[in-house]
Amino acid sequence: MRGVDRLDYPYLEMLESMSGLTEKIYLAVGDSDDATRSNIEELTNVKVIPTIWEEKYKGDGGRIFSQQANIALGKLREEVKDESAWALFLHCDEIIHPQEYKKLLQDLERAIKEGADAIRLRFLHFWKNHYHIAVNKRWQPAEIRLFKLHSNIVCYGDAQGFKGFKKQIDSEVNLYHYGHVRPAEQHRLKQIEIMQRIRPAEKFNKYWKREKKAFAKTKVLRINCAHPPFMEERIKRLHDEFNLPAKSSLHIVGDKSSFEDSFLEKINVKELRFYKKVSEVPEKDRKENMIVLKPNVWQRFIYKQPESVKMQSPHAKDWSPEMELLLRISQKGFNLKESPWKK
Repeated sequence: MRGVDRLDYPYLEMLESMSGLTEKIYLAVGDSDDATRSNIEELTNVKVIPTIWEEKYKGDGGRIFSQQANIALGKLREEVKDESAWALFLHCDEIIHPQEYKKLLQDLERAIKEGADAIRLRFLHFWKNHYHIAVNKRWQPAEIRLFKLHSNIVCYGDAQGFKGFKKQIDSEVNLYHYGHVRPAEQHRLKQIEIMQRIRPAEKFNKYWKREKKAFAKTKVLRINCAHPPFMEERIKRLHDEFNLPAKSSLHIVGDKSSFEDSFLEKINVKELRFYKKVSEVPEKDRKENMIVLKPNVWQRFIYKQPESVKMQSPHAKDWSPEMELLLRISQKGFNLKESPWKK
């Protein structure tokens, strides 16, 4: 990272998230004149590796980002000799919710058992606020973020992902990507900074116009998820609610056995009921308080049920049943409540 405090990245929240999963954090910190480094140096579990971002890498596809990631990775490999160790990589606007730590560690055990050396996580690309995600084809649906440390795996390109792995497994753990939720001016400056690192200076205006057009056409889905507790101050500062209000009742037409009880308990309603068919739902609740898991054409039209809540990338897998249900209830204004959590 470099100058991320000035650009209002959630970098301290990212480090809080990473701290709940790792023994130590190795962080390449580039030269800058803002408070980034001084804030990080207050953290006892972070090893700061000072670096210089050479100007010769500007406009070469963003190679500076993977170069910097590999500097930190190299130092980690140099100091940690344990052959069984795994590494977690996060960008400074990516966060793993503490509620999913246990699931990620279970996936790690599964990866080791299956002889895999990399784990790919699913993205939630929050767009403009904390309760909408971008779903266009251009948005990467998943990427490797956990891998065996002593391997041939390295970061490449603009540091979106990794190469050199032998076998990867997919996890349903979500990667909360907050990069596009920040004050408008900081968002503009951040995009300019990234674009200047990726595109040649003589082609900047061309690609900048293309980027703005693409952003203007961004398709989104409502997602009323619960955010990590250490995000509360930031979310409120950016004028979003942190604890969404509960609703009285939710009527779901579909198979209850498809969902984990622990997930259903998180739905923020006083009464939750399942039905086999729409005709069983009280008529007064069918438009506002009913979700049909597999709506036909007539039900989509009459009861305003979305046909699909999938990401549009051809590389995206189907959501888990729980995530699809969350996206469907979010379209009707229902939400998940924040479960108690202690560090």
